[in-house]
Amino acid sequence: MDKAEFIKKIAEDNLNLGEFQIELNQITDAPYVMGCCFSQGVWKIYKTRERLGHYIIKEFENESDAFNYFYELVLIQHNRTVSN
Repeated sequence: MDKAEFIKKIAEDNLNLGEFQIELNQITDAPYVMGCCFSQGVWKIYKTRERLGHYIIKEFENESDAFNYFYELVLIQHNRTVSN
């Protein structure tokens, strides 16, 4: 899926990510962010914690592969939040 399809799917699924926010436009060091953005020629999947900035989970050359992978990570976070 591409970025627009991801945004639509997240809205339709009404996922609960607990304290995490989703960022799709840039890499940020704000606390509790899960993100996917195009940076330095690749799609980067990243996450932040309460402190210490961001860390890159995985990089993709293809937008579709990146957002498919990112959606799976978002679902994992949703399932963790719902089960607690």
